[in-house]
Amino acid sequence: MAPPSSTMKRLIKEVRSLQANPPDCVRVQVDDCDVTDIRGWVQGPPGTPFASGYFLITFSFPSEFPSVPPRCLMSTRIFHPNVSISTGEICVSTLKKDWSPEYGIGHVLTVIKCLLISPNPDSALNAEAGRLLQENYEEYAATARLWTSVHAASCPVGMFEPAALPVATQAIAPPLQRSLSDNASKVLNAAMEDKVEKTGATAGAASSSASSVPSKTAPPTKKVTAAKRGVKRL
Repeated sequence: MAPPSSTMKRLIKEVRSLQANPPDCVRVQVDDCDVTDIRGWVQGPPGTPFASGYFLITFSFPSEFPSVPPRCLMSTRIFHPNVSISTGEICVSTLKKDWSPEYGIGHVLTVIKCLLISPNPDSALNAEAGRLLQENYEEYAATARLWTSVHAASCPVGMFEPAALPVATQAIAPPLQRSLSDNASKVLNAAMEDKVEKTGATAGAASSSASSVPSKTAPPTKKVTAAKRGVKRL
């Protein structure tokens, strides 16, 4: 049985609010023909083994909602202590004993996102994931990353902004700049050498021209004999 009309209006209002102002790493979509067919997407939080994944959560609303919590299933396969591999059931207290009628879709999805950040091995639905989390985190993280790459790598169309691509030019900029500097140095050195050669040639030519011009020598000094001096006195 579908929820009463008042609950349907509440769901529609919340979905529109979440679509207009989505929480970080959380998105919501709804079937145009069935407003109770609500699906949530949680993007793997950075710094976790799920960081590169997108996880689909389906909602089922009982007629008693919001007095009782919705039933949420993880439709995307995930290696996580608190998610059942066989059914996709999510073990989190918010969907059980800690549920409040004030909670809505956005709160549930945010709690699931936090569960990806901080798993609880004490209430494991995946015993192997819970054991590895406690005994060998590196192996747990490697397995979770592998499952994420296989089952959750596809980004839902129109749900999330694509991740920014790395700037490849940053890696090649330093050697490129060094190459340009080396070429510039070679050109500058060649120009300087050419200038020096031309200057040397000009100086040599000027020196040759100067040496070919006959130098003016002082006229020989006439020696006046004593006899001639005597004649002049007369």
